[in-house]
Amino acid sequence: MKRLMITAGVLAMLFAASCKDKQEAPPTPEPVENPAPPATPTPTTAAPAEEDPDGTSISISKDGVNYENKNGDSESKVSVSGKDSEVEIKTKE
Repeated sequence: MKRLMITAGVLAMLFAASCKDKQEAPPTPEPVENPAPPATPTPTTAAPAEEDPDGTSISISKDGVNYENKNGDSESKVSVSGKDSEVEIKTKE
């Protein structure tokens, strides 16, 4: 009779353990469709032609002195060196 009671107790514990709520792994979610952002359009406008800025430039070196002045359409250049000298004046009207 003891053996029957012990066997019944063991079976009851096995039954209780097998009926216990099992935690199932949650199903893997479907991949989210995240398309790449649209490419940024390239600018189609051309950069304006680079003009010589107005102003004065003086450069002094061992070869001589160079002077350049630009104001709007008028432009003057003076070059002085030990060998020769040169003056150039341009105006656009």
